[in-house]
Amino acid sequence: MSTIARCRPSENPFASHRIDAIDYRPQGTTWNELLTDLERLQWRAAVVGPEGSGKTTLLEALALRTESAVLVKLGGAHTSPLTAAITQLPRPITARHTVFVDAAERLGRLGWWRLRHAARKGRGLVATLHSPGRLPTLVRCDTSTALLSELVRELAPEDAGALEPILEGMFRRHGGNLRLCFQELYDVYAGRRTEMAKGLWTRG
Repeated sequence: MSTIARCRPSENPFASHRIDAIDYRPQGTTWNELLTDLERLQWRAAVVGPEGSGKTTLLEALALRTESAVLVKLGGAHTSPLTAAITQLPRPITARHTVFVDAAERLGRLGWWRLRHAARKGRGLVATLHSPGRLPTLVRCDTSTALLSELVRELAPEDAGALEPILEGMFRRHGGNLRLCFQELYDVYAGRRTEMAKGLWTRG
């Protein structure tokens, strides 16, 4: 079996900035078809799926392909999700704006109602959710070992053959969460997961 070399954080192929730079790959459809479906749904739709399935990546890609998009991130431990959402909306919001909300499941029923009310004068509202129901589903994001393998070949082409034997077990262990898989692969390259990396890496 070929081996991989441990590396510095800046050279790690699974560093977060490299993962964040991956473009979403539409599964069984095209970007034109997705945007047509979004227009058919009057720009009110949900991107649904479990954690680590690519919802955020898809939402950001849709926003980049939409004129006058407003991308709202409900992150930050010190700010309530509703406050974070409202403060990121343009004032005034107009009919040319389409609001894209990441992690909308963080909003409770009242918070979700208030966000919809605040965005009501915009062209539409698109959100990522773990479960369907709040908006019509545009896409359900799913993952597979084949997709994980494809992304590993893109991120670490020289080492993909050495990593391939551990990917299926890693995928199952993390319940299909690709982001957790990438975090574990980062640790393999950093030399932190010696039990996983045994036989895979050499001294870099």
